[in-house]
Amino acid sequence: MDAKKSEAQPRMPPPDAAHLRKLNLNLLYPLDAILRARSLTEAGREVRLSQPAMSHALRRLREHFADDLVVHLGAEQQLTPLGLALRPEVQRVMREVEAAFNFSLAFDPMTTTGAINVATSEAIEQMLLGEVLRNLSTTAPGLTVSILPLDIARPQRALDDGADLLLLPGECALDRLETLPILNDQTSCMIWIGHPTLRDCHDLTEEQYRAARHVVARGELTESFPLDADGAEMLRARRIGIQTSSQATLPAIVIGSDLVATGSMWLFQYYASMMPLKVVTAPFARRQNPIVAQWPKHRRDPMLAWFIDQIRERRREYPRAL
Repeated sequence: MDAKKSEAQPRMPPPDAAHLRKLNLNLLYPLDAILRARSLTEAGREVRLSQPAMSHALRRLREHFADDLVVHLGAEQQLTPLGLALRPEVQRVMREVEAAFNFSLAFDPMTTTGAINVATSEAIEQMLLGEVLRNLSTTAPGLTVSILPLDIARPQRALDDGADLLLLPGECALDRLETLPILNDQTSCMIWIGHPTLRDCHDLTEEQYRAARHVVARGELTESFPLDADGAEMLRARRIGIQTSSQATLPAIVIGSDLVATGSMWLFQYYASMMPLKVVTAPFARRQNPIVAQWPKHRRDPMLAWFIDQIRERRREYPRAL
């Protein structure tokens, strides 16, 4: 009998859930401002609250987290360790809240005034986004797109910094995100069509590769090339003649020289379609390197879906690069 009564009684929510329900979620806005601003006054100005109202909000937040969150050392305001840890989490929540309230099933690219942040590498930006971004003036004139740098070893950082979309090698993709394959790439070499010794080659031998002078982009990550152990060793042993500032300057440096560049077959074929350059097969075991688009699972955003479709259309314009 007692057991039956016990089963029929409503279950109490866990203490944490009950505690959260007592918290006014409007405090998210002052919390976000406090964790980003240089002073409480500046934070209040950002969310349009008076000094007493901000002080009251900070007091409630301190009670909730059992932490000061911010401390004042003279004229400077500093975050506590918990405050520092909270800042990216609160910013992520604020982006999700904004996305939820701005969500609409109706999307017209010609009238939208939205914004998209894309995090990717320089090479992928050039080969996939250039034409898409140039066409926005006619396809979506009110859409704002910002390109953020991507550390492929730590792609989560880009999401913490506000990225809506990641474009990256499949082997660097994050497990918990929506993932869409865009294209398959592989590692190739690029030379000037008038290269003094290799101009008639279509495939480089290991001997030719090791004997050549090479050009690399500063910050190039050899780990991003899809290679086996032998290929990785060959890459590390290259005789580097020039280190340039970025991927974009590789064509201008390779043209008229004896240099060999190693990188994306897709990107190099794009360069070769416009300039006196030639793509040759690298002496590595061939491995496909899928490039994927990733975005948070909660984003059911027709604007983002439209933008991804533009990228896929761009990829279909260069099928020979696959």
